Amino acid sequence: MSVKPTKMSLQPKKKRTKKRLTPKKTFAIFFVVTLLACIVVFTSGLGIFATILDQRPMAKDPDNIERPRELTEEKMDILFPAEGMFAAEFADSKRVNILLMGTTDEGLADTIMLASFDPETQAADIISVPRDTYYERPGASGANLKINSVAHQGPEELARAVHNVLLGIPINYYAVLDYKGVANIVDSIGGVPMNVPIRMRYSSPPQNLYIDLQPGEQILDGDKAVQYLRFRSGYRNGDIGRVEAQQAFVKNAVKQAMGLQLPKVAKTVIENVNSDITNRAILYLAGQAVDLDASKVRSFLLPGTAQSIKGGSFWVRKDDTEIATMLREVYVIPDPVTTEGAITGGAVSESEGKDTSE
Repeated sequence: MSVKPTKMSLQPKKKRTKKRLTPKKTFAIFFVVTLLACIVVFTSGLGIFATILDQRPMAKDPDNIERPRELTEEKMDILFPAEGMFAAEFADSKRVNILLMGTTDEGLADTIMLASFDPETQAADIISVPRDTYYERPGASGANLKINSVAHQGPEELARAVHNVLLGIPINYYAVLDYKGVANIVDSIGGVPMNVPIRMRYSSPPQNLYIDLQPGEQILDGDKAVQYLRFRSGYRNGDIGRVEAQQAFVKNAVKQAMGLQLPKVAKTVIENVNSDITNRAILYLAGQAVDLDASKVRSFLLPGTAQSIKGGSFWVRKDDTEIATMLREVYVIPDPVTTEGAITGGAVSESEGKDTSE
């Protein structure tokens, strides 16, 4: 007796196709492997792998950061834990927040940004805190009431200040580099393409600062990148125009770095950045940022206005309501029931006032 073939047996067999790695995933794998290799090289040999993961390869003064810290479920450090009105929402989020600080030769914080990355949604945001932000504290007066002067007390204290002005937002790590380090890193990635918006010209011999850039599309090498980042006297909205320019530069630099120059870039970053980030955190973030689209990084500015206080120029933050609105947008926290006319927004916008001091 013959057996009729089943319907399944009559269907042609489908050819198995191998899954091809996307450029982003190929980059991520290469990134992780390269970083791991650099970590091993720059942390005195192989040793015990678990120990290597907890080391801080970019810490220039490790003795000051070895104190015990809280850890997230992913074993990310918590430098300053979530507090304030959004403490629960902050704590429930998987976001990793890293304070980025650019310093001058005088040890002041010339650039203050909080980079925030959500591995679950691949959302990345930059919150800029103007260096002239008014930050009152005991014993401070005059120019020392600007938040950038807190850098004299060390990066952890500046992180605490940013944590405070941003309503208790958690901060996991900090990363500090001076302008020489910026130039070295920019050169290691082959320069950064930028559209210089205006003619930039300024000189200050006491600061050893000389800026001379023509407007238009161009590739900024390390030296020109520093000039671009430090210029502020020609913006109509003063230092806030400079903050917006810095945010645009960071976005373009991230795009430029997403290439296969990683061995050189990783080595340059390790040599030029002072950070408390661990090898474990570096590898975790590199692996999680597979689908990160640098072109979709959002920029925010601490809400405030330019004001003169006792003869000094300051950025005075607005009330907590506007800062809370910005943080709701960053963390995707639902708005509470509000009355008509509630304040909305929070992304970078044209500032009030003008500050043209260098």
